Amino acid sequence: MSNAQETCLELKDVSKFYPGVKALDGVSFSVLAGEVHGLVGENGAGKSTLMGVASGATLAEEGRVSLLGQDVAGNPELCRKLGLTIVRQEPHLLPDLTVAENIFLALPQDARPPVRKMRDFARDAIASWSEHCDIDVDTRIETLNPEKRFIVEIVKALSGDVRVLVLDEPTEHLVAEDVALLFEKIRALAASGCAIVYISHRIKEVQAIADRLTILRDGQTIDTCDANGLSEADIIEKIVGMPLDEEFPAKVDIEVDAPHVLDVQGLTGRGFHDVSMFVRQGEIVGLAGIDANGQREFLRALAGLNAPSGGQVVIGGKKVSVSSPKAALRAGFSFLPDDRLREGMAPTLSVRENFSIRSIGQNAAGPILHSQREVERAQEAIRAYSVKTPDVETLIGNLSGGNQQKVILASVIARRPSVLLVDEPTQGVDVGARSEIYGILRQIAASGVAVIVLSSDSSELAGLCDRVNVFSRGMILERLDGEGLSDNAITGAILRATSERKRSEKRVSPLVHWAAGDWAPAAIVGVAILLLGIVAVSINPTYLTPRGLAAMMTLVATLAFVSYGQQMLMLVGGIDLSVGPLMGLVGVVGSFFLFDDASTAMQMLGWGAILATAVGVGVLNFALTDIVRLHPLIATLSTYLGLQAVSLLLRPMPGGMTDFDILDGIAARVWFIPIGFLVAVALGLLLERISKGAPTGLRLRAHGSAPEVARVMGVSPRAMRLLAYVGCSMLAGIAGITLIAQVGIGDARAGLGYTLSSIAAAVIGGASLFGGRGSFFGAFLGAVLIVQVNQVASFIRLDSAWSSYLLGVMILASVALYSFSRKRVLAS
Repeated sequence: MSNAQETCLELKDVSKFYPGVKALDGVSFSVLAGEVHGLVGENGAGKSTLMGVASGATLAEEGRVSLLGQDVAGNPELCRKLGLTIVRQEPHLLPDLTVAENIFLALPQDARPPVRKMRDFARDAIASWSEHCDIDVDTRIETLNPEKRFIVEIVKALSGDVRVLVLDEPTEHLVAEDVALLFEKIRALAASGCAIVYISHRIKEVQAIADRLTILRDGQTIDTCDANGLSEADIIEKIVGMPLDEEFPAKVDIEVDAPHVLDVQGLTGRGFHDVSMFVRQGEIVGLAGIDANGQREFLRALAGLNAPSGGQVVIGGKKVSVSSPKAALRAGFSFLPDDRLREGMAPTLSVRENFSIRSIGQNAAGPILHSQREVERAQEAIRAYSVKTPDVETLIGNLSGGNQQKVILASVIARRPSVLLVDEPTQGVDVGARSEIYGILRQIAASGVAVIVLSSDSSELAGLCDRVNVFSRGMILERLDGEGLSDNAITGAILRATSERKRSEKRVSPLVHWAAGDWAPAAIVGVAILLLGIVAVSINPTYLTPRGLAAMMTLVATLAFVSYGQQMLMLVGGIDLSVGPLMGLVGVVGSFFLFDDASTAMQMLGWGAILATAVGVGVLNFALTDIVRLHPLIATLSTYLGLQAVSLLLRPMPGGMTDFDILDGIAARVWFIPIGFLVAVALGLLLERISKGAPTGLRLRAHGSAPEVARVMGVSPRAMRLLAYVGCSMLAGIAGITLIAQVGIGDARAGLGYTLSSIAAAVIGGASLFGGRGSFFGAFLGAVLIVQVNQVASFIRLDSAWSSYLLGVMILASVALYSFSRKRVLAS
């Protein structure tokens, strides 16, 4: 251990409170340079909270946090600058951004490469993990499987100048090869003087890698000792607070002729083929194999998530369908997924709601939900499954991983299934909770439910299961039971079966993958514009006259400007209903200053008033959403009504003719092309470039993709939302100025139609209403398509209602296509 006397990270008497919970109670902890310091404890003991405090992401109510001699409490940006990085159990990544963008934003600002070199930097960082790592830096994070997401999380943490590295359950999602790589890098970092905190539920892992060990229980420090100074049993006893009984419940003898609850015959699907197996009453059957050998695909097929193409499934002697999740549930299957954050729970809902959602019918009589019954059932489940939570109304996202897992398991079992499918039952779960979960699964099997468990832990399968099926290349290659079932037997079967196996992953059609990207909407809309133009010309060849094109370009410019504003706000997850009335108000305000014979000073005052109006509305919307905490729809609807009222008070009737010189200037053309249209094109390209290739654009998208993750990366949430709201209003103000040239007078109602049109243009162009995704160029093309539909409908003498019909169809079609393609890519 080098520089052993230097304390890199020290937490002194730290306490942290949450509603009803004291997560940390006077905890002291330190780690030295060149040391690997293990941190262990049950779920809910306070390990992750303590490291959140250490990294500045969480502010403790009491105590001191010192990093390299500096006080860093509640300052994640300073922690990053000083060299503290943390690898979290649930990767803190921005799902809508690429691998390269995530690695770039994770670096302190003064350590980031130029944006133009971002992708090369990310490639080098990925290659430094392993020369065989096949992660494409241009891949969006949400499309990666859990293993690759975790590798990106580790690479992200190691990309800068690391002085203190915190690893929270770093091996949970890694295959054996990557675990070995990780341990090599940990030892190399420690040898170079880096201080490392290693958090894990795997005691043997901690003893193998750590120099010292600190044990937490119920938010308090129980002991700090040499990592190998205590036996595994002693450590577990200190973690739990009492001697732990046998980890696995006793197996029961199952009669050979016991009735079969489940029979699977020749099942074939994506990733597996010709799989046959059965589960007797009272049995737990395990599925083993190297990842991507078909066992998970088979399990998900039984759950209806990976519809089989052949074979049959029989429950209780009756053939059933598993063609969809609904069909599988109806047949009697219930599924506990391995990725609880993405598939197992709703983090923003309460424990009660997460427990009840899978069996909501048990709380209802017809259409009436009995709230008291729902609460009572949730409370019973909390007691039965020993869930540590202040009450049933606590958000499940605030619980520890083990307690989340027990709530989800209780919810799955509450459906009263015939067959329980369990994928990685104890992933991220402490030793105490593991034993409880094993006992629950054995009790469920004893009640007559067929239980199938998939696990990457051979010792777990050997200790829990009555029989184990080992998969290789999509088939069951070996079946183990009785005395032939052991940890070594499972491991040996896996190694024998996959000695030539290479890494693999499911693929989706390149077309589907392309359709899920950012450029697909723009390309699709571009093709639609071209086809619509061809149809219009075929009906009436005069459609493409310079005069007609100029008129259409003028309308496109106005809609494009306001659509850019809507797109900017959608990047951070907002929406603005007030843009239409704001455009009208700009014209009304201008009509009092920009009239004929107005002095230069008066006109300058008018332009200043227009600018102040736009900026003021943006600040008002920001204040209503960020300070008053109104939902964006409610806030901007209120602003919509207020702005319209002000416009009508100022101009109850349209009036106030604008100076012709000003009108001519706004409507000026180069040949037949309006200058406003050229400006709209140039501005769209500039904003597109900024959103994809400038730090400000990356920060906007990062905040929209995952606000809390972005905050920890140093992105100011309020600054991004203020920028988006003010930017949206200013762009709507520019659109209002171009509208002046079309209307010529102050008309309070002139801009009302642009609110929905601007939202439609952004959505058609590929914007996500949830934030983090979108294209300004796509919004421009969306504006072109909307104007073109209106023009063509009028040009070929269709009823005006057709414009609305076609617009609605376009929105539905675009959203359906983008959603389908993105879901297909995510499912892969």
